[in-house]
Amino acid sequence: MTRTLFSCLCSCLALFVEGQTWRKAYGAYGSEEAQAVRWAGEDLIVVAGSTGSGGAGASDIYLMALDGTGTRLWSTTIGTPAVEQAVDLRVLGDGSLMIAGNSNDGGDYDGLLVKTDALGQVIWQRSYGGQDWDLFRELTVLPNGELIVVGQSYQPTVDGEVWMIRLDAAGEVMEERWYGGAGEQNGYSLCVTPDGFAIGGSSGIGDATDALLLRVDEQGNELWSVTHGGDSLDVAYDVVHTSDGGFSLVGITRSYSNFEEGYHLKTDASGGLQWFRSWGQINDQGSYDHLQLQNGEYVTVGYTKTSGGGERDMFLLKSAENGDFVFGRTFGGAADDVALSLDADDTGFLCAGWTDSYGAGGRDLFVVRTDENGTTASESVNESFDPVNIDEENIAPPANIFPNPCADTFTLRHVPPGALSVFDTDGRLVLAEPWVFPGVPVAVDLDAGLYVIEVRDARGGTQRLPLVIAAE
Repeated sequence: MTRTLFSCLCSCLALFVEGQTWRKAYGAYGSEEAQAVRWAGEDLIVVAGSTGSGGAGASDIYLMALDGTGTRLWSTTIGTPAVEQAVDLRVLGDGSLMIAGNSNDGGDYDGLLVKTDALGQVIWQRSYGGQDWDLFRELTVLPNGELIVVGQSYQPTVDGEVWMIRLDAAGEVMEERWYGGAGEQNGYSLCVTPDGFAIGGSSGIGDATDALLLRVDEQGNELWSVTHGGDSLDVAYDVVHTSDGGFSLVGITRSYSNFEEGYHLKTDASGGLQWFRSWGQINDQGSYDHLQLQNGEYVTVGYTKTSGGGERDMFLLKSAENGDFVFGRTFGGAADDVALSLDADDTGFLCAGWTDSYGAGGRDLFVVRTDENGTTASESVNESFDPVNIDEENIAPPANIFPNPCADTFTLRHVPPGALSVFDTDGRLVLAEPWVFPGVPVAVDLDAGLYVIEVRDARGGTQRLPLVIAAE
């Protein structure tokens, strides 16, 4: 009896742990990706990004709510026949949502703010910008309800400047500032300080850019700016005001290796460099979002090709307060998988981005919930098909190969034109064609066996299909 009770308790505990950590892909037949993930309350997660599967245009804002087990509660699209994409998401005190994004509904791109209720229903939306491209990157909500958005603005006589706009809770502009300099300036992230704000980004042209740290006061007046980096591309995608009063920035560098590397640098309160780390060395790696834990350690998300399932894998990196490596975790399959956003609670971490390895087709939204050690109970990825705003009568038939099995030629059906790659069961590339069209025969000279075909279209969408080569 005691042994039976103990076994039941162990089984229940295992189910609880597995339910609290998971890996899931969400999407339909087009291309989806997540740009922001946030805890919205106990057992409630919200995700914002973009979808090409449904909605009003080629790309719409994609907003989704999940429970703590990753089960989709609802999803919706927001957009016009033009291109819209969410870049950041914040949960307001009353449970409503504020989304920052971009839209080319007026021709050139403008920054876009959308406020929704707790179920994703639009309350108001407004666009911001001038005559040229103006792009939002990150949104911050102040304790008094005011909004700060940072990004990049182009003008007819200016290559690109850091753009910061301050708005009231209804989206009315209160203050707008531009910060320029030699070359092109880009603002990717903003954090609040006791006496103003700090902006992380890049400064320079092309591959000759440095990571930028810009300090402004509460009125938006520039206090100082510094750049850090080497002799090639260096960019800061995220900035955090650290517990010691300094700043932590993460991004990408090509200055210290033949590969693209994850870049993590720490400065003092005046922007003076205290240390930096470049992660990767043996293959490409990049960092896009991070946070500092209460014990001073850092958690960073991005991608890595140094380990994992193949190609780029979603990567969660934990490092010490001095930047030293603590642990790294990868999540992904044979194709590309990337994390763009991170959030945390007292049980662990949320990572969100996109996957080419899993899902219904093309690029799918990818969310991983881990424990405090960055692990999940299972490495399996559950796929959740989301038919949001899809007209079921007009769904295209599924992609396929004909004939399959085949001997020396096959044709692709119901796929867009794209680059063709064929992999064997060990993941080795055995055939590559720069461009194939549906219905046009493809010649193969391969040994009998099982292969995987990957077709990547011009928009970056990927389809993977099994191919069997029959023995002659």
